[in-house]
Amino acid sequence: MLGTAALALAAPPSNDARSDARRIDLPASVTGTTSESTVEATEPGSCDALAGSVWYSLSAPDDGRIVVRLRAAGDLDAVVDAFRRTRSQLTGAGCDFTDEQGEGGLSIRARKGDSILIRVGQRFSSVPGEFRLEVFAPQPGARPPGPALPVRGARGEVDPLQNEDDAYSRRLVAGTTYRVNLSTGAEGCAGLEIHPPGTSSFEDGDPVRRLSCGGYTVFTPGPGESGRYSFRVVSRGRRGVQRYRLSAARAGTDDTAPGRFIRNHQRVRGSVRGTGIDVLDLYRFDVRTRSTLTLSLQSAAELDVELRNDRGRRLATSEGQVERQVSPGRYFAVVRAPDGSAGRYTLTRASRTITRTRASINGRGRAQTGPGGAARIGVTVTPGVAGPVSIVIERFDPVAGWQFFRRTRTRVAAGRASLLFRPPSVGRWRARAAFNGTRSAARSESGYAHLLVAGPLRD
Repeated sequence: MLGTAALALAAPPSNDARSDARRIDLPASVTGTTSESTVEATEPGSCDALAGSVWYSLSAPDDGRIVVRLRAAGDLDAVVDAFRRTRSQLTGAGCDFTDEQGEGGLSIRARKGDSILIRVGQRFSSVPGEFRLEVFAPQPGARPPGPALPVRGARGEVDPLQNEDDAYSRRLVAGTTYRVNLSTGAEGCAGLEIHPPGTSSFEDGDPVRRLSCGGYTVFTPGPGESGRYSFRVVSRGRRGVQRYRLSAARAGTDDTAPGRFIRNHQRVRGSVRGTGIDVLDLYRFDVRTRSTLTLSLQSAAELDVELRNDRGRRLATSEGQVERQVSPGRYFAVVRAPDGSAGRYTLTRASRTITRTRASINGRGRAQTGPGGAARIGVTVTPGVAGPVSIVIERFDPVAGWQFFRRTRTRVAAGRASLLFRPPSVGRWRARAAFNGTRSAARSESGYAHLLVAGPLRD
């Protein structure tokens, strides 16, 4: 008697075997357990090793999606799988783990009459436990073209189980550039598809632009492509609600090429908003000589400044200041608000010509003169700029090495300056020049020019 009772308590669930799958109809909400469940030798693989499993079966009543949602109780860590069955063959249609809250789910597409098997498995390292399984048809997917997108944009939410997508529409004119922004917040990730006029099905259609995880783009319809475009917001990820804000508007002069011209040392002010349509401001400028370029961005918000060349290649990016040596050419500065950031800013652009300074004595790097003689220290700055120069002269001590003697300040005009120097004694001397820079020309230093002051050798 006791042995019979023990065997009865240890009996597996009635739907332990695939051939004994419990029949359900949509919508269904059933409870079950993995306690004492087993894994058959011919059981198909899952996305994790299983210690036991139970089965459910259904027949798809219509074409469309079927959502499977699992809620595990207690400490059960579970896996839910879906399979399409053709006679005795199974084809995997989806698999998901339960998360820290014990929830998991998946969505599958089915044709009317498809035979679907659903398996709830206990992960190999988990304790057994009870669960609730819900199977239902979600709300229908969005259909093109979608309602008109409001002027101020649209807010909504999508999720991969209940509401897979939303769609909006707007008439776009060929040759006109439009800004489009899908803001999903720092933690969200929803995709965006732009479908052309005449699209009859999002599933079978071919979007003209796609953003995999929100973001900002500009779009210009080509010749003969005016019409009502659809903007489809698509859920991404395995589960969870993804909130979004979708905006679209014509591009202004500071949103796309050629952008606003910013002069050297000019300071401009503006504002950008990552959650709206004014995500970035575009500026252009020219550099006429090889220069040290500084783009300084001041803002209380966390904004980015980018440097790009006229081919669109990003050369540098920073939250505060970009400094880079650049060649002559045409460049762009982009002030951008990452999703979730917004604020006012001040941008300053400063280009300073890169200079090269050379010092010479009597026209050479090394010169010699007799006692009491004079030498001419020359300074050449290229390109031929004007500005302040300092010249440091040192004398040589055979024990202590080079010692400071004098510093003289002068100016270069058209890149040249000279100074008459009369050494007070024989010995070795050297001079080094520094161009101190101006508002439009960068600082540079020369190497040393050497002078030997000596008479003939004598006893």
